[in-house]
Amino acid sequence: MEPLRVWLKAGHTVEIIRRLLPEFREATGIDVALDVVPEGVAHDALVQGSPVADVVTVPFWYLEELRAAGTLLPIAAADVGLDESAFVPHALAALRRGGTLWAVPHTLTGGMLAYRQDLFEAAGLGRPQSLADVLTAHGVLRERGMGLVARCNGEFSSLETFSGWAAAKAVRLLPDAGDPTFEDLRDGVGDLVQALARGPQDLTGLDYAGVGNLVSDGKASHLFDTSAWAFQFEDPGSPVRGLMGYTTVGDARPAQFVYAEGLGITAGCHSEEAARQFIAWRHSEEVLRAEVVGVRRIDIPRADLRERDWYRDFVAGAGLEECLRAVDESWSGIDFRHIPLRVDFVEAARRLMGAISGTVSGKYASLALAYDVTYQQDGQRG
Repeated sequence: MEPLRVWLKAGHTVEIIRRLLPEFREATGIDVALDVVPEGVAHDALVQGSPVADVVTVPFWYLEELRAAGTLLPIAAADVGLDESAFVPHALAALRRGGTLWAVPHTLTGGMLAYRQDLFEAAGLGRPQSLADVLTAHGVLRERGMGLVARCNGEFSSLETFSGWAAAKAVRLLPDAGDPTFEDLRDGVGDLVQALARGPQDLTGLDYAGVGNLVSDGKASHLFDTSAWAFQFEDPGSPVRGLMGYTTVGDARPAQFVYAEGLGITAGCHSEEAARQFIAWRHSEEVLRAEVVGVRRIDIPRADLRERDWYRDFVAGAGLEECLRAVDESWSGIDFRHIPLRVDFVEAARRLMGAISGTVSGKYASLALAYDVTYQQDGQRG
């Protein structure tokens, strides 16, 4: 029988799955050919209709593109032996369109500010609550070689840093069609772009791990990114364990850094039954427990985990109660209204991030110039 071809994103969970795969094969007789494929590479292959895997990671960001390309088959929680009540509702909502679910969710994040509580207190700064608090702290701590960091390289995934910041002001950075306006760009993220451009670190060449590691390495005082960083900073080997605070921030709304993904079945899958069995196994208690205990993934969007004694005991024993509280706070603030549902999302996001990242790096002298060059506008802006 032909192996089931599975594409996953890089991450600690991949190694958990790889290690447990022999048990899956023994139980089901299904061979799995597992490949780790970068998100951008996977996107390009999936939307271009290239021969791909049977089971793939489906990020919600470009779900419209996958649907338009006919890449995926619909799926239901019941197809993998689960009830929808087992999942956090936002995780399902991110991967559902018009009542149809396109992937079984396994990741959900919300926006979070992770900050060095000890450094904030030493500088006389309180718990940040607003966007102004975040920028004020940056101004103070930048003088000490620290300051704010955030994801701002040219990849499409970095756009959520800025769309989520703008969402806190009730500004929608990228519309459902067409180009963003300069006014929305300026009003939504001009302050954040300016702060990051004057930071102690050049952030534009770093991926998400590189940016977060600046906090771990003592080179940054606070990070605006996903809620997933909380349990990573509290890892037993982390040099900042016990020094961090975690909170949502915002103005009109909570600042967002929403990310959701799941496993979907491709339209070219050679065995839908084998694919469903794999996804069901991916959501089995054995695999989930290995994730939680092995890599401290307490933010798996399975609501039913909270009822498990082993889960509660692990969170308490590992001292992760505050992290879990912060994760729940970030999830409760999730608001999808700032995310455009467009079939050219990746192209549009990469283009906009070129302007933003170029301004942060110093390639463009101002955000106004970056906008005019990127969108071929005439005239000078103040």
